[in-house]
Amino acid sequence: MKPVSPEEVLVRLVEAVEVISVTGKTDGPRAVLAAWPDCSGKISKRRRTFSPGHISRADEAVTWFAMIENQDNRRALQIEIMCKAGAGKFSKVCEKYGWKRTTVTSRNRVTLRKLAASLAKVKGP
Repeated sequence: MKPVSPEEVLVRLVEAVEVISVTGKTDGPRAVLAAWPDCSGKISKRRRTFSPGHISRADEAVTWFAMIENQDNRRALQIEIMCKAGAGKFSKVCEKYGWKRTTVTSRNRVTLRKLAASLAKVKGP
């Protein structure tokens, strides 16, 4: 079932980053964690096991980022998701890039609303 609210989208994306980073997939966030600003790799240190269903849900959710056409919006949301998943402090990342945290957070909420609307359209009847 696809999420229909921005909050559900956010939860699924955070969950996806956690699942993919822990499972050790070479194309997931774990592989690029070092490239993210202020990410210490805390996610990958958690040792958990996930069912194939959880992994499939995570793989699906990660593809949603491609639905965000604006590269800056996509990147800002990805960074916030990575931070929420446990890899860093979003306020520090914002400070490093000269972003105003409240502005970026507001824009990310708009991006999540648009993404949720797009997913609802794809979901169909």
